[in-house]
Amino acid sequence: MTASPEIQLISSLVVRRRDGRVLLVRYHADDERWWLPGEDLEPYEHPDDRARGTLERLSGPTPSSIELAFVESFRGRRGWHVVFHYRVEAEGDPAGEYPGEWFLPDNLPRTVHGKWERDAVRRVLAEAAS
Repeated sequence: MTASPEIQLISSLVVRRRDGRVLLVRYHADDERWWLPGEDLEPYEHPDDRARGTLERLSGPTPSSIELAFVESFRGRRGWHVVFHYRVEAEGDPAGEYPGEWFLPDNLPRTVHGKWERDAVRRVLAEAAS
């Protein structure tokens, strides 16, 4: 009998400004790589609630819309990942605990997961255009 894998539920945000730039954050000061804003869900927490909470913790960007763009699941290093990707339209600079910057979607800096962040941004923005 195979043991059940750990399951990590994640709320991930693609936050876009009116000028088309997307927000990336740094969760670790000693790492020059960037992340999409997002957090793991607590047990029994709804992904919508975590998405709104993540935006509040960014303390600065004011959202005009938040909507679920797509859900993906895959095998990760720490078990099975289920990621709820949200498209957020917002204005304002992050002033919370984690540094953040706005980047052109076609010119993102080095990210923690390499191609994954770029693909998520591309897919979320493409879903918005259709």
